[in-house]
Amino acid sequence: MRRPWFWVTLFCLHLQLKSIETSSCSGALGVEDGTVDMTQVTVSSDTSGYRKARIRLNTVGRAWKARHLNTDQWALFDLLKPVRITTVGLQGLEGAYVTSYHVLKSEDGVTFEYYTESGSVVLFSTDTSSQAADSDYVDMQSLDMYTRFIKISVQSWVTEIMARVELYGCDDIRSTCSGYEENNHLEGWYTGYPSGDSSNLEEIYCIDVHPERTLDDCYAAMGIEDGSLSASQFSASSVKSGSPVSKARLNANGGEWRADSDDANQWFQIDFADFVTVSRVATQASSGKDVTGFTLDYSFDGTTFYSYYETFTASSGNGVITYNDITIPIRARYLRFLITSWSGSIGMRLETYGCSFGKANQTCSELEEAGETDGWLTNWVYCRPIAGSMQTCADAMGMESGSIPDSSLTASSYKSDSDGYRPEHGRLNVVSDSYSDSCWVTDTTDTNQYLQINLGSPNFVSKVVIQGSPGGTDYWTETFYVQYSDDGSSFTTYQEDGSPKLLTGNTDATTAVTSTFLNPFEAQYIRINPQSWNTYPAIRAEVYGCANPMDDCDTWYSSGYTTPGTYSIALPGWSIASVYCPMDQLTTGVASCKDYQTDGYTTDGYYWIKPSGSTGFAIHCDFDTSEFVNDVILMEVGHDAEDATDVSGTQYAAAGSYSVSLTYDCGSPSDLSIVAQSALYCEQQLYYTCEGAYIFNSGVQYTWWEDAAGSQMTSFPGADSSFTGCACGENDNCVAGVSGTPCNCDQTYPYSEARDGGFIVDKSKLPISAFYAGHFVESGDTAEHIIGKLRCFDADTSTIPSSCQDAADSFMHSTNGYYFIDPDGTSSTFQPLKVYCDFTSVENAVVTVFEHDYIEVTVEDTYSSAKYAREINYNGASLAQIEELMTGALRCEQYIGFECGYGTRIRKSDRAFWVSRDGTKMEYWGGATENDKCACGMLGTCLDPTEDCQCDIQDTDHVLYDNGYLADKTKLPVSKLQFGDARYDRTAKVSLGNLRCYHQTSSKLYKSCYHMKVDGVSTDGDYFVDPDGSGSGQDAFMVTCDLSHNDTHAKQTFSHDSENRTHVEGFEDPGTYAKDINYLASWDQFDAHFALTNYQECEQYIKYECRESQLLESDTGYWMSRNGETMRYWGGGSPDQLTCACGVDGSCDGGSSDKCNCDDDSSSLATDDGYLYNNTHLPVSQLRFGDTGDSGEEGYFTLGKLVCYITTRKYNIYIYIYIYSALPSSIEHSHT
Repeated sequence: MRRPWFWVTLFCLHLQLKSIETSSCSGALGVEDGTVDMTQVTVSSDTSGYRKARIRLNTVGRAWKARHLNTDQWALFDLLKPVRITTVGLQGLEGAYVTSYHVLKSEDGVTFEYYTESGSVVLFSTDTSSQAADSDYVDMQSLDMYTRFIKISVQSWVTEIMARVELYGCDDIRSTCSGYEENNHLEGWYTGYPSGDSSNLEEIYCIDVHPERTLDDCYAAMGIEDGSLSASQFSASSVKSGSPVSKARLNANGGEWRADSDDANQWFQIDFADFVTVSRVATQASSGKDVTGFTLDYSFDGTTFYSYYETFTASSGNGVITYNDITIPIRARYLRFLITSWSGSIGMRLETYGCSFGKANQTCSELEEAGETDGWLTNWVYCRPIAGSMQTCADAMGMESGSIPDSSLTASSYKSDSDGYRPEHGRLNVVSDSYSDSCWVTDTTDTNQYLQINLGSPNFVSKVVIQGSPGGTDYWTETFYVQYSDDGSSFTTYQEDGSPKLLTGNTDATTAVTSTFLNPFEAQYIRINPQSWNTYPAIRAEVYGCANPMDDCDTWYSSGYTTPGTYSIALPGWSIASVYCPMDQLTTGVASCKDYQTDGYTTDGYYWIKPSGSTGFAIHCDFDTSEFVNDVILMEVGHDAEDATDVSGTQYAAAGSYSVSLTYDCGSPSDLSIVAQSALYCEQQLYYTCEGAYIFNSGVQYTWWEDAAGSQMTSFPGADSSFTGCACGENDNCVAGVSGTPCNCDQTYPYSEARDGGFIVDKSKLPISAFYAGHFVESGDTAEHIIGKLRCFDADTSTIPSSCQDAADSFMHSTNGYYFIDPDGTSSTFQPLKVYCDFTSVENAVVTVFEHDYIEVTVEDTYSSAKYAREINYNGASLAQIEELMTGALRCEQYIGFECGYGTRIRKSDRAFWVSRDGTKMEYWGGATENDKCACGMLGTCLDPTEDCQCDIQDTDHVLYDNGYLADKTKLPVSKLQFGDARYDRTAKVSLGNLRCYHQTSSKLYKSCYHMKVDGVSTDGDYFVDPDGSGSGQDAFMVTCDLSHNDTHAKQTFSHDSENRTHVEGFEDPGTYAKDINYLASWDQFDAHFALTNYQECEQYIKYECRESQLLESDTGYWMSRNGETMRYWGGGSPDQLTCACGVDGSCDGGSSDKCNCDDDSSSLATDDGYLYNNTHLPVSQLRFGDTGDSGEEGYFTLGKLVCYITTRKYNIYIYIYIYSALPSSIEHSHT
């Protein structure tokens, strides 16, 4: 028990603490031994094999190494609480080390300030000679600072920025509570110096501010002395004339509060007007009117008071102030001083100290730890055991939200002059759109009326909130009883202290009033029974509490609940669900969600199933899931290990020494295995990202998963279940590049981040029951695992199409969306799979889209060629399934792009490649068909003519791109990506589009849009055309047809990937900016199109906007034809004179001698635009620009679609060009 304290006591305490504080403050703070977790460490950059995890002092053979060699490199440590730091220890490694650095500190990790001494920033210089002589030498630099965050900012180094670190110091005694938060510094009493004078230590109470989990000061005066609390908030048992409660303020002049009687029934009370925390009280004596002893009572509502367990004493003597700490601070609204002893007569002046409410007096878990079976928190939240742990029981049960249906609300009567007074309108805060005065109002004004609420199943009820009518009629209920029942027939009146409790209701029509049940009860039916009212009893109500779960439907049944319906069930994952229990079929059991659907159930939710071999469990049935357009049932089961989880630490060096067992939200793994094996298709994902942590090594399996039966799986997700290893090992193309390597993670030093995993679709193995990992041999070995939900799909097999085309033809589907399809019907060769079907984008084809799990990522610090590897998983579909669905497609395509930053290479020395569906390493890139080439290499238009990819020129100043479509149906889809060569400042990013396949739906494939028009086709839209005839020459390709353009022509449009306005900046030399243009047709297909015997006039709009950036002057900008020829004229300009449009008539901004407006090099934005017409040159295959490298220089280009007007009649092209070259670009051309 805390006793009153005085300054002399505190002074002694101060001396003792100062003695401790000034002794050794040089202990290691935990970087080396792992106490400081890697989540607490951030670095400016790091490199493969030398990640931040190597930063711990004395790490063997490794250190943190910054990727960049500049003074912007740093290491930041979050120590989770303010501590005193006295020394920084640094090691280098093998001749590379830091020679000087700054230290910065921060309280919040956002705002930093430099460490200074005598007002100057300190530059710490290390002992370079010792470091040069001994790579394990620890350089120790002394300082003295208090901080939570410390940043070491490197200023100079030798060879590389490499460091291993330890910090030294001790815990801090802080002036206020902010220094004691987090890291197990829980709410409570601490030693501090709030006055700011560290020589005056005192005990301070620190309150936990929920949910931020921060500590706030809770020892401030609460407003009695300074008048912040008004006298109207004070009351007393009695008041002596001339000594009112207003005189009870500490240090007040002119008296004190005095009781009218000097006996043990006297008290003084404070209403703080809100919940507060009181940690200390002060009482002040005056001559002959001294309170020498008292106890404290507290209340939440001013009616019911609770006694605090301590008795407090105070000293006599005029003006003497006695401070009493409250060991367990009181949280309440009302505080009452009960006088137990006095000297002379009873009189008081006082102050209270504390803060606003903070969090609840206890959490539910704290109640449980204290051995309570249930109980109230001091903010009137009720806690009780739910599903195996103490949880809050104060949820709204559904009156206001409407989850309690109207049919569950009944009443003894309702006022008949308005349907707005029916019982279904008795919902808290709800006003009907049809009735402004909607609420339940009785028809008879007697004490036998009630509003009855059926909660649907038994629940615990902890409070009720009521209000009156909302529409100005001034109907409300002043007092009421609450009655409850399990069966709706026999009701019990709620009691307290052995008698029916008359609850206090409203004093106006609209204010919501809460009545809390100190004795929460269990019931399904609740009646609110008015006893007094204003004009008419009227109620809008909400009931609060929680479900009363049982373990299963059988327990409910044996407890007397035999009616089929929804009951609260405690699920294995410590959650509660409303589960439909088929009480009339519990013995025989309903085996699956599909059986429920067959019986006519269509409402999504949890259902109790009892498949053969199971005792029964709950499963969530999503009937006709919105994920699919066709009728599919989804059963998705989550678990407690879904979050991405990091693994590191040499304690996990042994095989399988790290483990996690999965607890599923419903059903055990053996139960869910039964569900999986009876479903049409199931899937579960598992991914393992690693650096240094092997899956297999020297024939030993270090990392694995266990199936539903608990058996160790030697195959990793993504590989065939019969293969020992991962998908890359099955195809013998793992990132290590050594034949026979089982997994990408099994790579030799230097390590790069690698990943293995994918979908598990073998229903006989699902679900995953546990995951094990090992081979964390060195302190920097790290890994991350992600384990997905179990997802099972079921459906009537007669409703599942075999393809998107079959969905349209046989099942008459026309809605774009995801479909569940089965390529071989009821055959067991292929499982069903998920695809996206697009029936509307193309007029004569159905589009099937296969999505995948690859996420575009920028890769840095991957030194070796193709060291970054990703298997591509297509939503669980096997490559054989996809191949089956590609059969007969007009075209399949997959877009692939490579973005290389500052010198990263792509094809040179196999820096990047993709793998075909049969596991073959493919040595060309998107837009190309020949080995070692990218799109620009096919036409000879690469920036360096001696290279075949833009990225292979190794431009160290810019980001370049090699993009295009892959369209070889014998190779698609891409099954794996590998790239690398990103070291130092280099970056690499690969993008991969979904696989799209087009299947013809019309009986005829036309050569062009004009041929369609002639044959009577009239619907505009996207079509596949085949200029050289179906089945011969080039494949068909997609165009947009405007068949109603005019009577004689059909307008055929070719789209590309660069139609948006695009900024150009940072390229100074002529033509050093290059943009390859990728069309949905290949160059060979364009040749076939232009070989048509029909007459066609083609055009392509082109525009360049410039600021201090020339266009054609000095060959700064130009474009490339489809044959790779350099074109040095611009839209609307003359091919012979090599000009822009303004150069034809001498109207350019800079005068008649300029070729283009942009050649004036003006600081104002200028524009050159127009149409290109020469069919021999079109379409544009590449754009080149320059003169944008200096400050203020920039450009924007816009390239339109290629548009061809096709007919059989020939017109005078020369007249046409003359007329239309003068037209504004915004005017649509007319071809008649």
